[in-house]
Amino acid sequence: MYGINKNLQLHFIGIGGIGMSGIAEVLLNLGYKVSGSDLNKSPVVGRLEGLGAQIFQGHKKENVRDADIVIYSSAVVATNPEVVGAKEKKIPIIKRAEMLAELMRLKFGIAVAGSHGKTTTTSFLATILSSLNFKPTYIVGGVVKNLGSNAGMGEGEYLVAEADESDGSFLHLNPIISVITNIDNDHMDYYKDESTLVQAFVDFANKIPFYGHLVINGHDEKLGKSIGKLKRPFITFGIEGKELAVETLDYTASELKKEGEFLSFVLNCDSESGKFRIRMHGEHNALNAMGAIIVAHKLGASFKDIAQSIEGFEGVGRRLEILRDQDNVMVIDDYGHHPTEISATLNAIENRYEDCELNVIFQPHRYSRSKTHWEEFVEVLTRDFNVYILPIFAAGEEPISYIDSEVMVKKINESGGNAHYIDDLDSMKDSLVSKSNSKKLFLTLGAGSIGRQIRELL
Repeated sequence: MYGINKNLQLHFIGIGGIGMSGIAEVLLNLGYKVSGSDLNKSPVVGRLEGLGAQIFQGHKKENVRDADIVIYSSAVVATNPEVVGAKEKKIPIIKRAEMLAELMRLKFGIAVAGSHGKTTTTSFLATILSSLNFKPTYIVGGVVKNLGSNAGMGEGEYLVAEADESDGSFLHLNPIISVITNIDNDHMDYYKDESTLVQAFVDFANKIPFYGHLVINGHDEKLGKSIGKLKRPFITFGIEGKELAVETLDYTASELKKEGEFLSFVLNCDSESGKFRIRMHGEHNALNAMGAIIVAHKLGASFKDIAQSIEGFEGVGRRLEILRDQDNVMVIDDYGHHPTEISATLNAIENRYEDCELNVIFQPHRYSRSKTHWEEFVEVLTRDFNVYILPIFAAGEEPISYIDSEVMVKKINESGGNAHYIDDLDSMKDSLVSKSNSKKLFLTLGAGSIGRQIRELL
């Protein structure tokens, strides 16, 4: 890599994290010396170790003794022993996005941003370009099942990556094509107010060069209101009959239908029309697919070829992932942790599995997010089916008075819902793993430990 000597030791704090591991894997495949630490040994960490990474279990100052550059993510706090150790040794400490920006600088960069749907959209695009022999390098915030990993090193000129807005670090990236799926009020502990959040996305949008492409969701209200601030030409996409936030659509989807395990739709633009089928349900996933389709189309692929390649997409880990389907019991796991995501997921589930008795198990993520969106969580979880709520996953935050799951359960039930507080998943074990006389579906939701716990339990 130009600018970084391959003899330097690159050390990742929390190397097993889904965003960190993808960059580490690409660097290993490029021949760089990589080390990293993580609290737990996991399949992801084992994969990196197999590729040649030096792995330390746990975070200790001595882990960085041979490091020349230390990379960290927004999940790593300033008091982390390795951060402290690096500062004491005057080792450069950079954000994950800065290292991703170095990789992107050497390729034709394609970045997918948005409050919701960016992992799925990036995964769709990596699948399409890989299938059509573009040989892309890709770094995704989830394991793409049909590609077998969250990252891959390709020989082609394109690098497809997810752009993380959580701490503003996506502004380090300089892509040639950008997709923005939507803008929603999330990570307000960092942005503080909506105008700062929206401006960050506008600044990201304006980073593409004059010859690049900006692809945006034509239904998103905050994007629509920001049109006047965009300094680059943009391409809009959306669904026919759905309320628009922009004047016109450049790509329009119509005829959305369930076809067994598939969702089908027809996509039209001035030059072409085609039918697409994806193995995911919900309007939000149709929009995610469209963002990816449009990028591939702009790179020269035909609708016909894209349609064939996208049918091979098998989904992303923790995005409506089916973990069990036997004895009349289905268990589906999803990363949804924001009220907007939960609403979209529940709509997709209810439309797809109309004949099942639905039960939702939710682990709220962060006290700050729970406080910011308290009323929205209560509203979206006020349902006529059973909702089980686990203790809030702190993610390193200190508790906030009166912001807890038991109070949330009380408020949901006062609103007419059917919520129950549970201390842990083990209390649901009999329901999750036993036979049932009628069809039951259990949906686990959350960005904390619930994904790992449900897999261990099953």
